Amino acid sequence: MTNQPFFTHDRVVWAYAQGAMRRGVHVLQNTAVTGLLRDGERVTGVLTDEGPISAGTVMSAVGGRVTTVADWAGVRLPVRTHALQAFVTNAYAQGFGPILSSTELLTYVSQTPRGQMLMGAEFDQQPTYATHTSFQNLQSVCAKLVYLLPFLANLRILRQWTGICDVSADFSPIMGFTGVDGFVISTGWGTWGFKAIPAGGEQMAQLIATGRTPELLEPFSLGRFAADHALADQGSTGTR
Repeated sequence: MTNQPFFTHDRVVWAYAQGAMRRGVHVLQNTAVTGLLRDGERVTGVLTDEGPISAGTVMSAVGGRVTTVADWAGVRLPVRTHALQAFVTNAYAQGFGPILSSTELLTYVSQTPRGQMLMGAEFDQQPTYATHTSFQNLQSVCAKLVYLLPFLANLRILRQWTGICDVSADFSPIMGFTGVDGFVISTGWGTWGFKAIPAGGEQMAQLIATGRTPELLEPFSLGRFAADHALADQGSTGTR
């Protein structure tokens, strides 16, 4: 159980985007990437539904869709896509300051600024690109959290939603070169890349700018799987 200030995902993402734009980054909204530009074996840009965009280096950091993008470059990744579900209840008057995360039950709960209780658990075990919700997940999470916090049984569920996440074979991120010239990746973050990506982004920027792998990224290279140096660390968070 930790005491942390509550944040909303949308606000954090927009803060990242605004900070990047102030530094000259162009953010193209509602623009789908449909393929990669190639010059022989080298990746030289991306194809979008608004036209081609050339680039000296293309980095794929697309979460659950990373295997699709990597396949365009001919790169096979030890990554599978899983659904991650969450839901919120109606407001609860009592202030609940901590974020409660159980490593034994693989579930968590926190309270939003509006008093709603936000709940979730580990990602669904069956790989999928589907984003529909399930009663089975709702029932399982509720049973675990009512056991931990009995007062939750008196609340009503308002909304449930699902996203997809990229989970690597050893539950650790994969960052760096892919063996294809001009194409690098940052993937395999699972459910915790949202928190760690500022540090990962800095290191990936250094790799792209210098053409060399920073020391901090060396253990997370794609080559570790072929070398049998997996980083099996499932304890990074209570929900993996």
